[in-house]
Amino acid sequence: MNHLNDKYILSTNELENAIDYLDKAAYYFNNRDDKYWFKWLMISLHGALYGFGVCAVKGIVPERVLEMRLGTKRFEQKRKEIIDFYRNDLRFDLEGNEKILDRTVEYNLSQLLSIHEILEKCQDESIMKQKLSSKTLKITDLQQEAINRMVSYRNDFAHFKPKDISVITASEGWIVKEVVGVIKFLALESCNIPYNNNYSLQKVVRILEKFDL
Repeated sequence: MNHLNDKYILSTNELENAIDYLDKAAYYFNNRDDKYWFKWLMISLHGALYGFGVCAVKGIVPERVLEMRLGTKRFEQKRKEIIDFYRNDLRFDLEGNEKILDRTVEYNLSQLLSIHEILEKCQDESIMKQKLSSKTLKITDLQQEAINRMVSYRNDFAHFKPKDISVITASEGWIVKEVVGVIKFLALESCNIPYNNNYSLQKVVRILEKFDL
């Protein structure tokens, strides 16, 4: 039996995805030969902040970072489509398993909260206090300004409207410093990130050290 080579299979999760974004941000922060380094730095920082925010809020309860935004009629339509998909494609009948059905449908139809909504939850003690060692994020005015600027750059680059953009990148280093500070708190100090092993934790520590700020 032939097995696919690991290089053809991508297996990841929300924490590994956040770490990868952070790693890419550190790479582009330190390697500026690429004309588009600033673009990829902003996109990667956005992904890292968003990702670690999701992990810190979620803990072990994915529903904390999801929201159902479909109306009843649309929900029922999608519910039927999911039942049909499981029955016809996966050969598994969800009908009759109401508890599993409801959780499956709700998860598949829910949307991830926006980055701003996630960061609001990161500052909510009732959400962040998941264990005795948990700490709640407190974003300063300067950090909020940096986050807003970074999100704006990321959105401009990721959803590029027909236009010309010129950025004096030398004057935007403060954005990186402030955003990385928030990421560091969420990743290492909030105590809400469920690292599965010490290797992943130490990898985050090493990556953050690459930001010589």
